[in-house]
Amino acid sequence: MPTVTTPAVLLRAHPYSESSRVLRFYTRELGLVGVMAHGIRKGASKGRGSPGTFGEGVAEIAVRENRELQSLREFTPVRARFGLAGHLPRLAGASIAAELVLKHAGQEPHAELYEALSAGLDRLETVAPAGVHGEVLALGWKMVRVLGFGPELTVCIACGEVLEPGDMGRFDLAAGGVRDPGCPAPQGSRRIGPVARAQLRRLLEGRVPSDLRGSRAHLSLLDDFTTLHMLGGRRLGSFRFLDPPDQAAPDDLPTS
Repeated sequence: MPTVTTPAVLLRAHPYSESSRVLRFYTRELGLVGVMAHGIRKGASKGRGSPGTFGEGVAEIAVRENRELQSLREFTPVRARFGLAGHLPRLAGASIAAELVLKHAGQEPHAELYEALSAGLDRLETVAPAGVHGEVLALGWKMVRVLGFGPELTVCIACGEVLEPGDMGRFDLAAGGVRDPGCPAPQGSRRIGPVARAQLRRLLEGRVPSDLRGSRAHLSLLDDFTTLHMLGGRRLGSFRFLDPPDQAAPDDLPTS
């Protein structure tokens, strides 16, 4: 039975017995993998080798083909990320990213996804409180893009015409992109102008725009988009624990 040594981020843990847990890691070398960690709860009571949720380290995993759960031989913690658990909005943002990875990541290496998740969790843990919502948006939207679900912001989702820099469009949620001013949009579609499109492009790259405004509206869009396109209509409860400081209406994206 070959053993693979790989950087790994713990996304979810379940107790299995008094001394063991079932862990779900996202790893650089194996992608998404479930492991049985025998004796790890006993080791944790002695301060050894038990990762916390969103903690990162080096995992040694014994891999056997056609098994749902592999065997964790050893885990060496590198980053505990305790700061996420101590602040509810940070924890909510990390949970949103983890749910998207658990739902859509495969059991094959995806270096860009791993690096995006790891770096995004680091920034989310260390950013000043005023910047938390921006980092939640950057991490969430980058997960959306890297997993292959990014919205269309360059051409009209209906007619295919290139959107002009100053166009005031509408975000067609069901179609997954922006309609230009000449194409009728479904009732209730959000207005999205050049400023909001530029901000959303940066967020999809995992960067927080320096001029980010309307974080409540951006979070509402991320919530609705992931619910429809990635989660089969199931809304993530973690969004309830994000309370942006600005009071813009949920569908009022910045227009200028």
